[in-house]
Amino acid sequence: MSRSTIAVVGASPRNFWTQCAIHNLRTLNPDLDVVPVTPTHAEVAGLPTVPGVGGLPEAPRAAVVAIRREASVEAVRELTELGTPDIVLVSDGFGERGDDLGRQLHAELIDIVSGTGTRLWGPNCVGFADFHERVCAVAEPAWLDAAAGPVSIISQSGALLSALVAAATEEHLGVDFCASTGNGALLGVAEAISLAISRATTEVICVYLEGISTEQLPVFVDAFERAREAGKQIIVLKSGVSERGGRVVLSHTASISGSDAVLSELLREHGVLRADGIDELMRLATLSLAGVKPGRPRAVSILGGSGGAAALCSDLAERHGVNLTVFADETIARIRELAGPGSFVDNPLDVIGVKRREGDESVNSRVFADPNTGLVLMPWSVQLPSDSPEQAVHTWNWDDLARLSAEHEMPLVITSMAPVPVTDWVRDYQARHPHVSVVHNLRLTFTALAKLFPALPDDEHTTGPETSDRVLSEADSRDLVEAAGTPVVRGVRVDRGDDPAAVASDLRPPFAVKIIAPISHKSRLGGVALGICSPDDLPATTKQIEASVTAAGVDPGTIDGYLVEEMVFGKEILIGLNTDPVLGKHVVVGLGGTATELANRSTTRRLPLHPDDAEHLLRTAGVTEHPAARKALTQLCEAFEHGGLADYETVEINPLIVTPTECWAADAVITRFA
Repeated sequence: MSRSTIAVVGASPRNFWTQCAIHNLRTLNPDLDVVPVTPTHAEVAGLPTVPGVGGLPEAPRAAVVAIRREASVEAVRELTELGTPDIVLVSDGFGERGDDLGRQLHAELIDIVSGTGTRLWGPNCVGFADFHERVCAVAEPAWLDAAAGPVSIISQSGALLSALVAAATEEHLGVDFCASTGNGALLGVAEAISLAISRATTEVICVYLEGISTEQLPVFVDAFERAREAGKQIIVLKSGVSERGGRVVLSHTASISGSDAVLSELLREHGVLRADGIDELMRLATLSLAGVKPGRPRAVSILGGSGGAAALCSDLAERHGVNLTVFADETIARIRELAGPGSFVDNPLDVIGVKRREGDESVNSRVFADPNTGLVLMPWSVQLPSDSPEQAVHTWNWDDLARLSAEHEMPLVITSMAPVPVTDWVRDYQARHPHVSVVHNLRLTFTALAKLFPALPDDEHTTGPETSDRVLSEADSRDLVEAAGTPVVRGVRVDRGDDPAAVASDLRPPFAVKIIAPISHKSRLGGVALGICSPDDLPATTKQIEASVTAAGVDPGTIDGYLVEEMVFGKEILIGLNTDPVLGKHVVVGLGGTATELANRSTTRRLPLHPDDAEHLLRTAGVTEHPAARKALTQLCEAFEHGGLADYETVEINPLIVTPTECWAADAVITRFA
C-alpha cells in the first residue's frame, strides 16, 4: 500500500482532539504518514512537525483542524487550495454560537470550499473513518476494532460516533464508512447519507439525527429516494422527541427538531426505518442485511423448539406487532405427519417426537420451503452450542439450518433467549455461515422485526365497520357517565330528520358533531366532525357524516341521529375502566386524544383504589393537584365497582378535558357484558 499523508493542524501534547486523531490514524493504519502541523513544537507524539500547512510535503489525503476559529478558516483555505479531498474541522464557534463573527466565519467557510473537490466535515464535528481504506480521521477516542463491512454510520452528534461504531461491532456488523457532521456547513447529514449511498461497499446506512431544517428537507427526501432506488436501507435514530430533548438538540446543532409524528410519516413514505435506540438501530441493520427474497411475503416463521420458547415468542410477537406466517395447508399437513403426538403445529411451532430429522422432508425443511414464509427465526433457549460431544445434536441442527437457509435463499436468525456466553464453535459457525444472523436478546429481536415485518392493522383484516349491540351509543354512554358524577361537555341529541341548527341553538360554537350508532372507532369511518364554526353549517355536516359512514358499510337503519357538543379545550387524558375475567376490575389512565396511540403512556390500577392512587394515576398523565379531576376519577371507579356502572364490562372516556380548575368528559363509550 502506498503511503498517504494526513495532516493534523493544531497538534499539541495538550490538545485532546489532535492527540486522539493522531492515535486513531496511526493505530488503524501504521502505513499512514501522519504529519502534525504546529509552529510551537518540534515533535508531537514522537512525530516531527511542520510549522504550517505550507510546509506539508504533499497535498494530504485528509486533514484534521483543531485550532481557534479565526485561524481555522485560513487553514481550511490553504488546505482547499492544495486540493485536500477531506478536511475535518473540529473547531467550534461558528453558526451554532449565534454571534455575528461566528456567522461571518461560517459564511467564509462555505465560500472557500464551495465548487471545489474538497469535502468539509463540520465545523464542530469529530471527523470520519473509512474502514475499507483504513483511514480514521476521528478526533475523539474511537472504536478501532471494527472490521470492514457493509454498514455506514452517519451521526449528527460527534460524541455518539464511537458508541455507534462500537455497537455495530458488538452486533458483529462490519463498518464501511462513518462520519459525524456537526454543524454541516457544506456536508450535513443528508449529504453524508448521499455519500454513503454512492459507495459500492455500503448496503445499510445507520443515521443518528437530531433535526431536519426546512432548507435541508428536499435534500433528505432526495437521499431517501436515491437509497430506495439503489436498494440500500436507511435506518434513522432520532433524538429531540420530548420537549426537553428538543431544547437540548437546539442548544448545540442550530437545527430544528420539528414534529415527531410528521417525521415518522415522512420516513415511512420513503421506506426509511426508524429505530428507538442504538441497540435497535444495529439489530435493524442486522435484519436488513439478512435480506428477504423479492416476492416473498413479509412474514416470520418461528421454530419454537420448546413450549416455553414458543409461548414467549408468541407473546412478544403480539406485544410488538410482528407479522407471523400463516403456514400453507400443505405445510401444516406435512408437519403433522412428521411430528409426534402433543405437537403444536402452528406458528410458533412446538413439535415433539419428530419422526424424521434429516433431508428435505424434515420439519425444518417444510418451514423453509413454505411459500408464505419471509424469514425464519430460531429462538435458542439453552446455552449456545460448543464442540463437546454431548452437544453434537445441537451443532448438527445449526449446520442443517444454515444449509436450508442457503438452499432456499431464506433469511435465518438464531436468537439466544438469555445473555449466554458465546462459544468458539459459534464464532467459527458465524465465520463459516455469514448469511446466518446469530444475535442475543430475544425482546430486541422482536422489536426490530416489528419494524421490518409489521402485523397488519386490525382494520385491514376486517371487511366492514365494527358494530355490536353490546356497544352503547355515545349519547347513552355520556348520560351514564354524567349520572356517575362526571361532568360532560354541553351537548344535545339530534334525531334523524330534525333540524340540527334549531336543536342546537342554545349551544355555543365551535361544535363537535358525532354520529349516534352502535359502532366503535367512529372517527375512522368519518363519523366525527370537529370545529364546526356556525349552526348554519350543521345540516350539511350531518349529511356528510351519514354519507361517509354509509360508504364505509354502516347500515343506515342503525343510525339513530347525531350528538352535537360544544368544543372544550384543555389537557386531554384517557380514563378506561375494564373487567378482566380472572383479575377483576381495573382502571387505566393515560394520555388522551390523538396522543393515546402515539405515546402509549398509561398506568393501570386494580380496583378499589387505595389512598393516593387517583393522584398518582393522574400525575402519570400530566395532571397534578387537580381536585375536580381527582373527584371525577374516584367517582367513576366507585360507580364501576359497585354503582351505576357496575353492570357494564367497559367504560372508556377519551378524552377527559382538563382545564386549570374543571374537567369534562368529551367522548365516552360503554359496552355491555357478552
